[in-house]
Amino acid sequence: MKYIKMINELRNKYVHRKISKEDLFDLYKKIYSNDNIKTFENMIGLLKQYETIIDYSNEYYMIIEKTLYKIKEQEKLKKINNIILKEYKDIKTIVWNTNILNEFTQHYIMNNFIVVETERFAIEMILTLLKENLMKRYTIVTENMYNENKNMFLNNENLIIVKSLNSRAPLDKTKDGILEPTIEKIMIDLYKDKLYEFVQGKELEYIYANIFDSYSINLKKLYSYAKDRVILEQYKNYIMKLKVVEEV
Repeated sequence: MKYIKMINELRNKYVHRKISKEDLFDLYKKIYSNDNIKTFENMIGLLKQYETIIDYSNEYYMIIEKTLYKIKEQEKLKKINNIILKEYKDIKTIVWNTNILNEFTQHYIMNNFIVVETERFAIEMILTLLKENLMKRYTIVTENMYNENKNMFLNNENLIIVKSLNSRAPLDKTKDGILEPTIEKIMIDLYKDKLYEFVQGKELEYIYANIFDSYSINLKKLYSYAKDRVILEQYKNYIMKLKVVEEV
């Protein structure tokens, strides 16, 4: 099959794992004997859908040799999501737990917490809803409340922090259609937000190195979100100094 031949060519010939759009189009024309741009763009969509390539920059794709990161399902997070969706299904909200970072850290994180991110106007609504349903099991606070009184929550094993969700944050959907953060979103938030200062500095460098070592990262998505949250060139310099990617 021509499609299988296309994939094999990509994975065997481009050992550096990057290919320009121009070279990919040349390969497509060679294998398919076709130079129709629309058909080629459809092929790009198919290669992305089946996790063969991801965007690397505006001019390059990366051939995926590592898996794409997916958050492992946690039953208690699913229950929190269901509480929110039942009442506010049209409000964009994500729920995740900082314990997922222990896959990448050098020092095990003991004081993990659940993060509920929602649209800014809905923070108080979601906070009230969660308190009504989960107050007996969790301590539920906003991001500002936590940042101003961190010592009060250091040994709290059942903490939920409600914060605003950036409107341009890159998100995924589970098979059940529930929104969740991408690894690229988490990486930028760890770098930027005071909320996650417990994993900044050398620990963050270690986390980044392990993420890049274990998973294929969509740099276009990463830098697009970075542009909205931090000084992009400074962030790119930070990535390059870690020597986890090749400069295009």
